[in-house]
Amino acid sequence: MTKKNKKIAVVGAGHNALVCATYLAKAGFSVDVFESRSQVGGMIGKRKLGEEYSVPGAAHLLSHVDESVFKKLNLKKHGLEYSAQDLKTVSLNPNGNALVINDDEVDGDDITMKEKTEFKELNKRMVKLAGFLESTYGKKPPRLGSDDRGDMFSLASLGLNARMMGADSMSDLLKFIAVNIYDVLNEFTDHDHLKGTLAFDAILGNHMGPRTNNSVITYLHQLTGGVNGKNGSHSMVSDGTGSFAKSLEEAAKKAGVNIHLNASVESISFTDDLEITGLRLKNGDAFDADIIVSGIDPRSTFNCLVGPKKLEAGVVHKVNNVRMRGNAAKLHLALSSKPKFKGMSEDELGQRIVYSPSMEYLERTFDFNKYGQISDDLPMEITIPSIHDKTLAPKGHHVLSAIVNYVPYHLKEGWENSKSRVLDQCINQLDGLAPGLKGLIIESEFLTPVDIEEEYGITGGQWHHGELTFDQFLMLRPVPKMAQYSSPISSLYMCGAGSHPGGGIMGTAGKNAAMEIMKRES
Repeated sequence: MTKKNKKIAVVGAGHNALVCATYLAKAGFSVDVFESRSQVGGMIGKRKLGEEYSVPGAAHLLSHVDESVFKKLNLKKHGLEYSAQDLKTVSLNPNGNALVINDDEVDGDDITMKEKTEFKELNKRMVKLAGFLESTYGKKPPRLGSDDRGDMFSLASLGLNARMMGADSMSDLLKFIAVNIYDVLNEFTDHDHLKGTLAFDAILGNHMGPRTNNSVITYLHQLTGGVNGKNGSHSMVSDGTGSFAKSLEEAAKKAGVNIHLNASVESISFTDDLEITGLRLKNGDAFDADIIVSGIDPRSTFNCLVGPKKLEAGVVHKVNNVRMRGNAAKLHLALSSKPKFKGMSEDELGQRIVYSPSMEYLERTFDFNKYGQISDDLPMEITIPSIHDKTLAPKGHHVLSAIVNYVPYHLKEGWENSKSRVLDQCINQLDGLAPGLKGLIIESEFLTPVDIEEEYGITGGQWHHGELTFDQFLMLRPVPKMAQYSSPISSLYMCGAGSHPGGGIMGTAGKNAAMEIMKRES
């Protein structure tokens, strides 16, 4: 059977799934995408807030993107528009003295020339280490212990790439890669606010504190890729991230992909010999397919779509042990006018705003999270996208979008009677940072990790489809022997963030999965 005769069904229409589907369709496969929701994009899609406001659904910034994917799919031609690029990071301080980071420069909060030089050196070294990770991201990782020539070549390439960085960077890699960001940052500077701001990027969306080992990996992961070739840069997309989702949809349709919305998949259909025959939808409809590609998380794929009875006990055990502890919530506010944050000028309101005053603060806040509790002072990443995109709110009004970290999925007292309390707590905290903000609120929405699980179908509300830790990274992601986008079941593949290289709006996992499927199924 030639590839033109093979029918591929892709489960989910998140950004990785759409990227994978488009690459496969361009290669000549017949591709259908099945999405349970009424729109594509998953967590990058926009949502309504009240009658007159629109907000980014979950993700509200583009960073560490794989620009080769964007160019290959010609997303700008298909509608991708940036409302703001190369954003600065403005880090709030309770005392009102904000810190501003712009690429490799830092200013504000009484920072000295010595500390500015220290940050420049730290950034230079970290970007170089991130470049090593990035060199591994664009291809499938090697299988450990394999005699396959391709795997041996890939493993040798990893060593060569590390060696090519030079002795100093290779020493940094060996020294930093498995340790914590707390110790690394303490080596470079004494400025507590600067360290807290940088450590925030390591812990955002991850179940860890600054002292948790592996937190250097997550920090470096944030520095891979970027818009306009700037590592770790942040940009906003027009239409509340909607133009990104729309551009992916249009690129897929242009390539010949059939997209089915409101089409929730119940299970994968097999013969008695576990050969794939297609999909069954929750509405009872059946769809024939020779190849299935799952864009949803690993646990949902194998526990729900396949079913444990069709898998070996060892596989079930490994899949169920993929750590997926969601601990980030999403806050949306519709405001009657611009808020005024302490220590910030009005011109800075359109930038990426962070609240993370020190590493000790983050570690104390994480202590609550570990035991299913919530601190009364939570770290946040805040954006006001309506500053740049006037279509999101009525004239003069604005929307605020914030990722609130260290909000546990398993709340000790349960979410049923606690959600409104935590929402009020977050609003009161913001009002302390931006006095008078509380009186500007017209509409509000708070998505807990449980809400995110229900809304976007992600186990545990874990944004990255699995925590990015040393034992769930590279050739170990999502589990050993399933790191090359394939699975124990022939012609069942994975293309989501639970696969290498992990979470974030990159599209790399979708591209890599498509390349592997082309190689195996053509």
